[in-house]
Amino acid sequence: MSENFFLEKATDPFADTLAAHGLARLLRDVLSRAYQGSLPAVRIVDCGSYYWFQCARPITGDVIDTACRSSFNLTPILVTSKNADAYTGVPDAMKIHYEEQRHITSEYFDWLKALSAEQRRDVMRGDFPTDQRQREPHRHWQRFTALNSPTSLIGYNALAEYWWRAHDAMPQVLGIILDLTSSLPNDVAAAEAAWKELDEQYGWGIKPRRSALQLFNPGQGKGQNRSKADRLSMGNVDGFWLLEWLKAAGFYDGALTRLLKSNDRKTYVLAPVQVDTRFLFSVMKEFDREMLGQETSIRSDILAALRFTRVLLGHIERKEGSGQNTLMARFKRPREVVSGFYTALYKDLGNASATMNLSHIALPGWVVVHTEQEVEEYKQLLEEHEQIIRQFDESHGDDFALLQSYRDFLSGDDLTAFFAFTRGYASYIIGQRERGKRARQLTITGVERLLMNTKSDFSAIVQNEGFRRVAYAIRQSTVTAQWRKQSGDRRYEVRYGLNQELARTAHHPAKFIATLSDFMSKYNAENARVMETREGPYRSSLTTEDVEEIVRLVDEFGSEVVCNLLIAYGYARVPREEEAVTG
Repeated sequence: MSENFFLEKATDPFADTLAAHGLARLLRDVLSRAYQGSLPAVRIVDCGSYYWFQCARPITGDVIDTACRSSFNLTPILVTSKNADAYTGVPDAMKIHYEEQRHITSEYFDWLKALSAEQRRDVMRGDFPTDQRQREPHRHWQRFTALNSPTSLIGYNALAEYWWRAHDAMPQVLGIILDLTSSLPNDVAAAEAAWKELDEQYGWGIKPRRSALQLFNPGQGKGQNRSKADRLSMGNVDGFWLLEWLKAAGFYDGALTRLLKSNDRKTYVLAPVQVDTRFLFSVMKEFDREMLGQETSIRSDILAALRFTRVLLGHIERKEGSGQNTLMARFKRPREVVSGFYTALYKDLGNASATMNLSHIALPGWVVVHTEQEVEEYKQLLEEHEQIIRQFDESHGDDFALLQSYRDFLSGDDLTAFFAFTRGYASYIIGQRERGKRARQLTITGVERLLMNTKSDFSAIVQNEGFRRVAYAIRQSTVTAQWRKQSGDRRYEVRYGLNQELARTAHHPAKFIATLSDFMSKYNAENARVMETREGPYRSSLTTEDVEEIVRLVDEFGSEVVCNLLIAYGYARVPREEEAVTG
C-alpha cells in the first residue's frame, strides 16, 4: 500500500517531465477507476532531482485489481490506410483512425472559413448555437499529426500495442511500474528483470528495452550517445519500454505540439512545480484551444507563456469565486505552480526531422496575485502584452530583435532585455504611426506593475514626481505630439529619435544629463512659444526642481537605469482621463 511515488530525472528535462505527466495520468486513472464516483487528487511536486507524486487515496492490491477490470486506453494505436491490416485484432476502443480524424478536421475548418468574422468570434467564445456547429476536431488532433511521421509512428504504435497485448496481466504490469516508482532511487534493472520474467510467463515476446523515440526524447535521438566514451558508433538510444510508454501517455496530458509556419514542429512540455494534476489537466485543455493557429518560432514561445498564464489565472479566478480553497491562498506567482515549458524545435527535413533546439520558456515572473481583483487585472495585462507581441513579423529584422529581447526578458526576468525591448519598441511605435499604421503602446500601470514585481528598488525612481514629469514631457514630445499631428494639430514638434538620443548617452552620466537637459530646455521653450500664439489647453512645463530630481536619481541609481526607465515610461500610454487633464 502506498500513497507516494517518485520518478527520478534520468535523461533530459523534456523527456523526464513527459514521463512524469504519464505517471500522474496513470495514477489518476487507477484511482478514478477504483474509487468510482470521485476524482481522487494526485499532486505532483518537483523536488529537483526527482518528481514526487502524492495520491489522496492509497493504492493497494485491491485498488489495482478493481482498476484493471476494464482496459486502459491512455495510448491509442494510430491506424492509417497503410497499417490498418496489422491491427485488425485490436478492439476499436483502443484505436484512432487517422484518415477519419483528418476528414473531420478538414470539414470543420472549411465550415469555419465560410462563416463571417462575427460568427467566427462567436464560435471561439462558445456563443454559436450548438445545433448549428460543425463537429469539432479531436482534442488530440495535433498530437496525432506529430505521431503520424516516418520517424515516430512505428515506434509509438509498438509501445501502444505492447500495452494492449499485456492487458490480461495488467495488475502485474501496473505492479512493476508502481514498484519501480515507490522508492528512490528507481531500480530500473529490477523492473526490467521483473518484466522479462512476466514476458516469459505469458509469451508475448516483448523485450524489456525499446528505442527512445526522438519525439519524446529530443535530446537522445540517433547519434553518438554512449555513456562511456570507449568507442564511436551511430545508433538509437534505448530505455525500459514501460518508461518510454509513460512518456507516450504523458504526451497527451502534459504536452502541446504545433507545426510552425515554417513547417518545422515545436513541442512544449509543461513543467510543474507543485500542483494538483486534475487542476493542471483542466488548464491544459483550455490552453490547447488557445493555441490553435500557426505561429513563428519566437512568437510561439512568447504566446505560449502569456496565454498559459492567463488561462491559469482564469481557472484560479473561477475556483476562488466558488469559495473553494485555491492555489492563490498558498502561492502568489503562477511560476510557483508551473515554472514554464521545456521546448523542442524539430527541423523539417522532408521525410525526417532533426532536433534543432532545446530550451525552457518560463512563465512571467512579474505576475504576482494577492486578491481576486488582481487576478482580473493581470489577465488584462497579459492580454495587453499579447496584443503587442502579435504585431511583430518575425521575418523582419527589427521585429525579430524585439521578439528576441522580449523572450529573453520573459524567460529570465532580465530587465536588461526588457529595456532593450522598450528602447526598440519606442522607435517601432513612432515608425509605424508615421506610416499610418496602428501600433499599441504599453500602459503606464502595466509597466509599473511589471517593474515593481521584478525589482522593487525601482519604486523610488518611478514614484518620484520629478521623474514622472520628465517622462510626461517625453511622452508629450513623441507619441502624443505625433497623435496631435495626425489629428491636424501641428502646434508641437514631434521629437523623432529622442529615445535613441537618450539611449546613446545612457552609459555616461554627464552626457546623459546634458542631453536630457537640452531636451528639457527646448521643451519649455516650445511650450512658451505655443502659449504666446495659441489657445489652450497647454502642456505642463518642467521646473528646475525636476532637473535636480533627475540628477539626484542618476547619482543614486546610475544614468543607465534612469534613462531606460524614462524611455519605458515616456513612450507608454496613460489613462485617458489623465491625458485630458494634462493636455
